[in-house]
Amino acid sequence: MSFTLLLTDVNSPLGKALEHELEREPFKLLAPSGGELDWSNEAAVIDYVEREQPDLVINCRGWEEAYYPGGQGQLINAARCLASACRQFELPLIHLSSYTVFGADAKGTHSEKDLPAPNTETGAAFVEAEQLITSVLQRFIVLRLSWVIGAYGNNHLTRLLSAFLAGASVNVNRRLRGSPTAQSDVARVAVAMAKQISCGAENWGVMHYCSGDACSEDEFADQVLQLLIQQQLLTAEPSVTLVDTEPEGEPPSAILGCRHARDNFGIQARSWRPSLLPLVKQWLHNREQTKHTLQ
Repeated sequence: MSFTLLLTDVNSPLGKALEHELEREPFKLLAPSGGELDWSNEAAVIDYVEREQPDLVINCRGWEEAYYPGGQGQLINAARCLASACRQFELPLIHLSSYTVFGADAKGTHSEKDLPAPNTETGAAFVEAEQLITSVLQRFIVLRLSWVIGAYGNNHLTRLLSAFLAGASVNVNRRLRGSPTAQSDVARVAVAMAKQISCGAENWGVMHYCSGDACSEDEFADQVLQLLIQQQLLTAEPSVTLVDTEPEGEPPSAILGCRHARDNFGIQARSWRPSLLPLVKQWLHNREQTKHTLQ
């Protein structure tokens, strides 16, 4: 029997990673474009779900935009409409969320039982999106993520690479800690959960996933810089300034305890370090392609 999966975004870097991972699976994949479906229109989303009849939804709509000033509306609106559609048709939902829900909490590692306490618009938006889902659905997974890195988009890795390759000044905070997690690793985990759900798994609730290799922001920046030096990729000497003050507008810890994902789905955390060089090479390749396109 075929299993139909609805993926709400294939345009963002995280959405593309999910789409790429799903291409290897036997699922029938639904991935409507923004022009095909208005994700902020509840009636339109309900009509689409009724017509296409998916068996499971993976939602990353607005996930990346939520990190930009004023970009949180897409995340909240999509969560609201999907919650309504999934409730009406009794559909399970995997919703991607973020460590930013924990705000200024000084706890070193956040467990699934910790109460959200956001201190930014981004964190507040992720909390609101979660609550829209958890308040009306019983069959859901809210999957919170740590620092998500990749060769595409705006993330900890791409920002460092842009600055280092330009010889720009970079501030890194030794009090910021996280577990860098590759976009492809997030996709691996979400699809593994989807596969088990398609086979009848009934494990629901709030879960966390991040790499099993935590570090401070300055440690991550040093790893990136040393890799660029080893590969002889630097054309200018970057200036790195170490900051040792309480971070503003960013949770001091993005390290997540992943017990529920491990116990319920057998998910094993991977280190980000083996993927760093391939990601850097992919980013450089993308940059060269962009240069040639603009010439």
